[in-house]
Amino acid sequence: MITAAVIAVVAIVLVIAVVGYGYRREHAQRRIRASFGPEYARLKYEYGGTRAADRELARRTQLYGTLRLEPIGADDQDFYATSWEHTQGGFLDDPTVALSGAEQLIARLLEARGYPVEDRAEQLALLSVQHGHALAEYRQALWVSERVRSDPASLPTEVKREALMHYRTVFEDLLAAPGAVVPRRIKESEVTP
Repeated sequence: MITAAVIAVVAIVLVIAVVGYGYRREHAQRRIRASFGPEYARLKYEYGGTRAADRELARRTQLYGTLRLEPIGADDQDFYATSWEHTQGGFLDDPTVALSGAEQLIARLLEARGYPVEDRAEQLALLSVQHGHALAEYRQALWVSERVRSDPASLPTEVKREALMHYRTVFEDLLAAPGAVVPRRIKESEVTP
């Protein structure tokens, strides 16, 4: 009788432990998926399911942990903000040049922060860890820039303007250190074709 009671208690404890572990694991996965934003849906489609996408998220997160990312100091923030204003201000004169300038400015900012610059795909993968919500816009802007480089007249000015705004989103995201305020000059400026 006592043996049966002990077995029942052990079985109940094991069931509770398994359910608790499963709940904690699923909660952690949901939190990670949400932090990657739209990038998770893209990975799920690209990798053919949630398990493969979750493995890729884990790989990215682990690799991201090995990066030595540096925040941008106040003087450098001012330099980048001024450079952005100049790039954005040139949009009316030549949208193609402005897009190219924005892409190059972000590339310099990525390098200054400590992201790898040799492999664009890996750079985007690592960006997704902390900038997943801005990454879809960045991918779109890169696509537009590529199209414009091959045929500057292939896209209307409005598409180019939207691409510049997408660059701006990721630029602001990268420029700001955790908890820092984006320089007011950037917040107040707008692109008008």
